[in-house]
Amino acid sequence: MNEADRPTSSFVDGLGAIADRYDGFAIDQWGVLHDGQEAYPGTVECLRRLAALGKVVVVLTNSGKRSAPNAKRIESMGFKPDYYTAVVSSGEATWSALANKTDPYFAQLGQRCLLFSQGGDRSVVEGLDLELVDTVEQADFILLGGIDESMSGKFYEHTIAYGSMHNLPMICANPDEIRITADGLLPSCGAIAHRYEALGGEKVRYIGKPYPEIYNSCRRVFGDLPADRIVAIGDSLQHDIVGARGAGFATAFITEGIHKEDFADTRDVCAWQDRLVALAKAHGTLPNWVMPSLQW
Repeated sequence: MNEADRPTSSFVDGLGAIADRYDGFAIDQWGVLHDGQEAYPGTVECLRRLAALGKVVVVLTNSGKRSAPNAKRIESMGFKPDYYTAVVSSGEATWSALANKTDPYFAQLGQRCLLFSQGGDRSVVEGLDLELVDTVEQADFILLGGIDESMSGKFYEHTIAYGSMHNLPMICANPDEIRITADGLLPSCGAIAHRYEALGGEKVRYIGKPYPEIYNSCRRVFGDLPADRIVAIGDSLQHDIVGARGAGFATAFITEGIHKEDFADTRDVCAWQDRLVALAKAHGTLPNWVMPSLQW
């Protein structure tokens, strides 16, 4: 690719370089703030500085858990509650949709729910008029909130096969297709949901990035801030960047998250830029800003 023809995103070393351009910050959790176990170096300080500047900071996550459990988790990693304005999770947006049932898709669901969640979490259904069941044969619908490591692959395969054959509705409360784990990148809920659709199951309802509902929740926190004064920061082009662009936000892409290996063999700036453009083209978007990691 010729230098003159190469589309560009602006590379910055840290968030401090662009902080004065925006009043609102929607920041992804996994792969940006932490790895699931501990905060990445410098991320707690970034949120502290944004709070000190009076910025509206939303931790915007595709976690299938509700906002409160997510807030508790990041607090244990050093992110104090006064360092951000709110946690907005896909689990919270899903809970609200199930509680309100103003959306026709949710209004037609039955009461018997087969729930998949991480670590036995039940927050996405707590307080709702639902009956949790143990098998897909008993269920009116499937709620995919997280990967349950205690369940065997055969159980997932049977659930997908039976559910798709019988056209059971499925809600995917975490559209991420891959997840960061101690064992590297592994399939996540979005991959299961796409397989469900591929087998001919009823159309899956996705709640979370890059879909609109979670950005509607996010905008309620940002209030009257103009969209061009809000920047979304994430490590997934497919979810964080595409979704934020659809919501009208500016975007900042973190390269050392789930796409880290995509840049591992780039030897110079031109090769790095070409790789970014190729990845962005595959997902139909190019971020405004690029940072290796979330540093000030």
